[in-house]
Amino acid sequence: MRRSAYALSFLLCLSASFSPTVVAEIFHYTDGNGRKVYVDSPHKIPPQYREKSQTIATEQRTDEEKLASQASHQQISNEFQRKQQIRKLEQTIEKMTTPVKIIGNQVLVPVDVVWRGRKASLHLLLDTGASMTVLHRDGVSSLNIASRNSSYAQVAGGGIIKTERVVFDRVELGPYKIENKSTAVIETTGQQAFDGLLGMDILGGGQYKIDFQQRKIIWSPEKYQQFMDALEKLKAIKTDVDDEADKPKEGAL
Repeated sequence: MRRSAYALSFLLCLSASFSPTVVAEIFHYTDGNGRKVYVDSPHKIPPQYREKSQTIATEQRTDEEKLASQASHQQISNEFQRKQQIRKLEQTIEKMTTPVKIIGNQVLVPVDVVWRGRKASLHLLLDTGASMTVLHRDGVSSLNIASRNSSYAQVAGGGIIKTERVVFDRVELGPYKIENKSTAVIETTGQQAFDGLLGMDILGGGQYKIDFQQRKIIWSPEKYQQFMDALEKLKAIKTDVDDEADKPKEGAL
């Protein structure tokens, strides 16, 4: 009896060693965009493509092939994550810059002001010598603003002008949104190249750098440079996925 058991065990092992390779079926169909799609079950084929689908008999993969496939999938996953990180960095970097107009040595910065849900888009002259931001009434006339109080101020040259204090719902400048911002509004005469002065009450709240060559303001320059360095490193990574993408397609000129 023991010999029979040993013999049966030996035969089972021998049978397993010399059993034919398991054959699996792979199905493929061509979708509406002309793209060939492979699936491992006919139920995964959309009904409209089942009649024209084809079956491919393929041998079951060896352990080495499975490991290679897993490594390939991991590489594709890593590449996908890398591209996601690149996109996020590019979006962050874009928000950290603001295009400006430059006329001579004057820098005009786009600023949005919101009053009771209505918005006006202005171009303010960047003035580091102004302690307060001042808006021209013509620039915000469409908002029908109401002032809290009014007073008079002396300007360069000795003239006296009337100023009104207006508390806007929000002032938007680059990545910054300043809620309930109190700002002076003045009357002006003649044609103006800008809609007011952008003073240090707003500019003093954060670091910035003017890039005259590219005509833009860079907000938080140190962080901006850190993000740029990180972006360059991510883009410099060369993967096997990139190598495959760079290879000329068969039949391509």
